[in-house]
Amino acid sequence: MDSPRVERILIVLAVALAVLCAGFLGLGVYFYGLSRTLPDLRVDPRAVKPARTSVVYAADGSLLAAWHGEQDRTVITIDQVPQSLRDAVVAIEDERFFQHQGVDIKAILRAMRANTEEGSYAQGGSTITQQVVKILFTDGERTLSRKVREALMAYELETKADKDQVLETYLNLVYFGEGSYGVESAARHYFGKPASALSVSESALLAGLIRSPSRYSPAEHPDAAAARRDVVLAKMLELGFLTPTEYKAALEEKVVYAPAPRTSQVAPYFVEYVKQSLIDELGSEAVFTGGLRVYTTLRPDLQADAEEAARAFLPAPEDPEVSVVCIDHTSGEIVAMVGGRDFASDKFNLAVQGKRQPGSAFKPFVLVTALDQGIRPTDVFSATPYTVKVTDGVWHVQNYENAAAAPSMTLAAATDWSVNAVYARLIMKVGPERVAATAKAMGITSPLDANPAIALGGLRTGVSPLEMATAYGTIASGGIRRDPIAVRRVTDDEGTVVWEPARSEVRVLQQGVAKQASRMLHDVIENGTGQAAKIGRWAAGKTGTTQAYRDAWFVGYSGDLCSAVWVGYRQAQVPMTDVHGIKVTGGSFPARIWQRFMAKAVAEDVTSQKRLPSGGNGGSAQEGVAVKICTQSLLIANERCPDTVDMYLDKALVPSATCGLH
Repeated sequence: MDSPRVERILIVLAVALAVLCAGFLGLGVYFYGLSRTLPDLRVDPRAVKPARTSVVYAADGSLLAAWHGEQDRTVITIDQVPQSLRDAVVAIEDERFFQHQGVDIKAILRAMRANTEEGSYAQGGSTITQQVVKILFTDGERTLSRKVREALMAYELETKADKDQVLETYLNLVYFGEGSYGVESAARHYFGKPASALSVSESALLAGLIRSPSRYSPAEHPDAAAARRDVVLAKMLELGFLTPTEYKAALEEKVVYAPAPRTSQVAPYFVEYVKQSLIDELGSEAVFTGGLRVYTTLRPDLQADAEEAARAFLPAPEDPEVSVVCIDHTSGEIVAMVGGRDFASDKFNLAVQGKRQPGSAFKPFVLVTALDQGIRPTDVFSATPYTVKVTDGVWHVQNYENAAAAPSMTLAAATDWSVNAVYARLIMKVGPERVAATAKAMGITSPLDANPAIALGGLRTGVSPLEMATAYGTIASGGIRRDPIAVRRVTDDEGTVVWEPARSEVRVLQQGVAKQASRMLHDVIENGTGQAAKIGRWAAGKTGTTQAYRDAWFVGYSGDLCSAVWVGYRQAQVPMTDVHGIKVTGGSFPARIWQRFMAKAVAEDVTSQKRLPSGGNGGSAQEGVAVKICTQSLLIANERCPDTVDMYLDKALVPSATCGLH
């Protein structure tokens, strides 16, 4: 070979070698540059917390609700994933998962060949590790640099974590369709069971969804889903994950899907109240993506009874609405809440957000203020219409329907019959400022003006059933106010407590005052306006009716439970003068709803059978004279009086006149 030719060959080889070296150098610089931008993967992938679904439980441990943002996910450990599901996912998604180091060159070459033959994208070469990296650390952009970054990070990830850790992370991250992220949420969504309870056939079906959740959707494309499951089972057989016998049994198994999620919800108003409270306390991100476990105070049995009672008397859409709140006054725990007729159509919670005039249901705050100042149940007050100058004018007070009343009566009798004129005089005697302060101390949180009209429930903004149940619970507890709570504790998905409510117990009334008030409110049910609320055991309570019958209340307690019932129209203060043929007072529908609910609620409560001394005068009710009183005139009833009640009065206080209205 001549010298010039050799020289040319050497020059070509040198140039080629230089180009090759430059290429490798450039590639090296490129890879080095990419490596400098990689995130720190020293963390255990299981410590990476994706968005997880928060779960809400009732007091008995039953499921109330699940909250999540765009991703419904419950994180579980690899030990909670059945072997069949692990095998199915590896078989169909990354059969060489346990052999490669994060990147599978063979799979990439096989995918390239298949895609070339098909003339389209038919297979992917990404490993499970690369998919974990893609979900956690990259933006999903389909570029060469992104692919290279994924490969580098996948390799690095497998130097930091073992295969089980990577697989566990993948199983908790991957999307299975219909809003379900991770195997646990998918198992519960499609089959109504935890992942740990999945059969081989069910595991194969879930694994088959990963490639294309919409194409293989069991709901939309059941035949395609079944065919895809069979492909997964065949792959499991091929790789030795199943024996021929197991394969045949899985093929023949009839897959039963869970029914579609119910649109109805247990205690929706209560659940929404809890949600909003926790958003205020912990923030929306923690509530919707933090995988919280929320343990509430709600008792489903009492909730069902409250809802049934609310529907029993006023079931028609055109009827007034009913709100019920029940609190265990010994702990402050809210055990039942009815916030309206239909949460789906109106989410405004009448039990919490509804601020309405309480009428005479506010009188117990005047009563305990008076008792605390030494006024006795036997003290006599004028019951005639009352007029007095106040700061903003003249206050005129009439009794029920402006009827005439007995000229005078005891505070006990005036409480039994909710006599406005007596309570108007009483608040002027004890001071409206004192009454407002007492109500606040007992649990009323709405703004209160120190106006004499509050004695009769004339408030600026009104009060909610939750406030009233709390405040009456203070009397029931012997003078100790316990602020209402709806949540016992909140933990993360590993059981660590992240928040607990502060439980407060503050004595705001003397025990003797609370006890005497309870005796008098017991007489309201036994002998007064609340007789429709009798439950066959000791109970105490008070009716409330506002002007023009726009709001009606009954609030009372028995045993450990204190309940408030409000009846009215949601949209406005509409007069209830003809509802199923009657004018709605606190002693009508509210008292009957309260009775229907509480009779069941305290049926097994032995404490509700313990009776305090009866009689508003502190002794036995039998010590007075039995009389039949007209509820409208407060005089001796005649045979034509439509509404009467039997009661006991001291001889000196028995009205001398007979009702002349009827």
